[in-house]
Amino acid sequence: MSHWQLIGVLAAVGVLAIMALAGGLALHYVQRRKRLIEKRAQAIQQVAAKKAVVDQAVADQAAAERAAVARAAAERLAARRAAQEQAALERAAQDKAAVEQAITEWAAAEQAEAERAQLHKAAVEWREAEEVESRLRAVEEAIAEWVDAEREGNRLAATAATPGKTPPKKKTYTRTEAIHQQARLHAEAVAKEIQELEYIKNRIEAGVDFLPIEFRQTVDDWKEGRVLRHSSFDDLKLKFRYKAYSIEDGYELLYMYKHWIIQQRQKLRVFIRLLGVEVESSESIRAAIERAERNEREKYLEMDVDVIFTLHDIRDTLDHLIDVDTLLKELEAVCRKRSEQIIAPEWEAKGSL
Repeated sequence: MSHWQLIGVLAAVGVLAIMALAGGLALHYVQRRKRLIEKRAQAIQQVAAKKAVVDQAVADQAAAERAAVARAAAERLAARRAAQEQAALERAAQDKAAVEQAITEWAAAEQAEAERAQLHKAAVEWREAEEVESRLRAVEEAIAEWVDAEREGNRLAATAATPGKTPPKKKTYTRTEAIHQQARLHAEAVAKEIQELEYIKNRIEAGVDFLPIEFRQTVDDWKEGRVLRHSSFDDLKLKFRYKAYSIEDGYELLYMYKHWIIQQRQKLRVFIRLLGVEVESSESIRAAIERAERNEREKYLEMDVDVIFTLHDIRDTLDHLIDVDTLLKELEAVCRKRSEQIIAPEWEAKGSL
C-alpha cells in the first residue's frame, strides 16, 4: 500500500470517526434536549397541579364563606321568625287567658245566679204554699158568689116585672155550668201558654243548632279566602264564642214555667173539689178525675152531663200540662246545650282556645 493510499484510508477513517463523534454528540444533545423538555413538562404539570389545588382551595374557601353567610342569614331569619312566633304565642296566650277569665267569671256568675234563683224559688214556693189554700178558697168563693149573683139578679128581675108583661130573658147558670165555663177558660189559657212556650223554645233551639253549622261554613269559606281573610282561626273561634253568648237564655223562663205548672195543677184540683169530689194531696189528678167520673155515672138518671163535660175539659188541660212538662225538658236540654257552646263549644277541643 502506498503512502497516499494510507493517507486516504486514514482520512476516510478520520472522517468516519468525526462523523461518528458528531452523530454521538447529536444523539447526546437530542437525548438531553428530550430530558429537558420532559423535565419542563413535568414542572409545568406540577405547577398546574399546584395551581389547581390552590384554585380548588380558594374555591372551597369561597364556597365555605358563602355557605357561612347563608347559614348566618338563615339563622337570623329563623331567629326573627321564632321571635315573631313567640310574640304571637304570647299574645294568643294573653287572649286565651283573658277569654278563659271572662268565661270563668261568667260561669261563676251564672252559677251564683242559678243558686240565687233556686233560693228565691224555694222562698217563693214556701210563701205560696202558705197562700195556696187561701187562693183555692178564694176561687171557690168567687165562683160561688158569681153563681149567687146570677141567681139573685134573676130573682130581682122576676120580682120587678109588671103583671102581664113578660120579663126579659136572661141566661142563668147553675153552679156546675159556672165551674164548667171557668174550666174551659182555664184550658184555653193553658193551650195559649203552650204555643208561646213552644215558640220560644224553637227560637232558642234554632240559634243553638244553627251556630255550629254556620261556624263550619264560615271556616270553609275562610279556608278558600272568600271571607275574613285577615282573621286567624282563633279569631273565628272567638267570634263564634261571642255569638254563642248572644243566643237567648231560657233558664229563667224554665224556672218560671215549672212554678206555673204547679199553680195550674193546683187549679185543676180546685175544679175537681168544686164538683164535690175531695182530692187527697197524695192522689194524682188523673185518678181523682176517674173517681169523679165513676161517682157521677153511678147516679144514672140523676147524672149531671155538665160535670162529665167539665171533667173532660179538666182531663184535656192535664194532658196539655203533660205536654208542657215535655216542652220544659226540651227547653232544659236546649239551655244546657247553649251553655256548653259558651263554656266548651264543639268546635274547640275540650273547650280550649
